[in-house]
Amino acid sequence: MQFKTADLLSTLLFATFITLAAGAHAEDIDSLVDQAGVYTLTNLHPDPNRNKLYSVNFQQPGLIPLCTEVEITKAGSRKVMFKIKDSGMEYKYLNHKTAGEDLKTNALRYFGKECVKDKVAKLSAKDQEGISQGKALVGMSKQGVIYAIGYPPLGATPSTDATTWKYWFNRFNTFTVTFGADGIVTQVVN
Repeated sequence: MQFKTADLLSTLLFATFITLAAGAHAEDIDSLVDQAGVYTLTNLHPDPNRNKLYSVNFQQPGLIPLCTEVEITKAGSRKVMFKIKDSGMEYKYLNHKTAGEDLKTNALRYFGKECVKDKVAKLSAKDQEGISQGKALVGMSKQGVIYAIGYPPLGATPSTDATTWKYWFNRFNTFTVTFGADGIVTQVVN
């Protein structure tokens, strides 16, 4: 079967349309480097003294709110560099060997072209409280916890279907978030 040029062009245009319509998520973090309109997809918790974050998602005392516009300036296998658009503050997002996934895949969970404020507005008041504080609170949904403190590291919690998620404050201290059968937080244990 032979394709005519017009048939091939229309097939390519249709495929491009389907790809664009599939969503605002990038397929690779490299495609977000030096692009406008990139946002944090969850709250981020950097070390405020060293401007560092880790792919294992340490819950440091700093807070970069959900939907903060950022510019990704570099994306490598060991480090993603980004800066906050409004303040110009620069951060290093570093690979951690226990994250359970490569850095570029991990970074796509935290940076993207879609700000999710409309989704957050549909969540419960308890979810919105935890998100604004950057904390997991009893009564929050799983999605609310993800927006508030990010994904649990895959090395400790291989699936968000689990009823208990393990996080680290730093390399020495952990905490767990436990969910009931309804997917609502029943306990946060430090």
